Amino acid sequence: MQNIEAGAAAGARDKVQLARLEPSDGESLRRFFYRLSPETVYRRFMSPIARPEQAGPARLLDVNHRDREALLGVVDGEIVGVARYARRPGTDTAELAVVVADAWQRQGLATWMLAALAEVASGAGIRHFTLMMQADNGPVLGLVRRLYPSASLGLSQGVYEATVPVPRPILGTSN
Repeated sequence: MQNIEAGAAAGARDKVQLARLEPSDGESLRRFFYRLSPETVYRRFMSPIARPEQAGPARLLDVNHRDREALLGVVDGEIVGVARYARRPGTDTAELAVVVADAWQRQGLATWMLAALAEVASGAGIRHFTLMMQADNGPVLGLVRRLYPSASLGLSQGVYEATVPVPRPILGTSN
């Protein structure tokens, strides 16, 4: 974990640090997984995953800080949230994903991490994010509508999809 910024999330202002995921953070990521509720895991991976090995830890740790990036919300050395993107090869588009530990949800952490991630992505030449979320995931739909009010969501088999422009940084972040 490489710390890059101290807390700015509205509900956790003084507690959370922002860090970049490093390939050596496997054990921290594993501990984070076990602090997520089954519903949160299902919402993030769109599959009933019971063990972190089922989520493809090598893939989740495969970051190069350009085409694949992951930013962490960290409290007392433990991960409480992850926001990541993975660029589609040869394009300026990246898939976006975020997950926040249940105890830290609805405190502004996802918004803060996504704003920082957008700044990093923009600097890496990424111009669009693709989003996928379950149609009944009200909190994430609300977040998407707040951050990307002009997003056109397409619905297929209970999953919303959208491609949105990478926003200009909305919060002061530093790399």
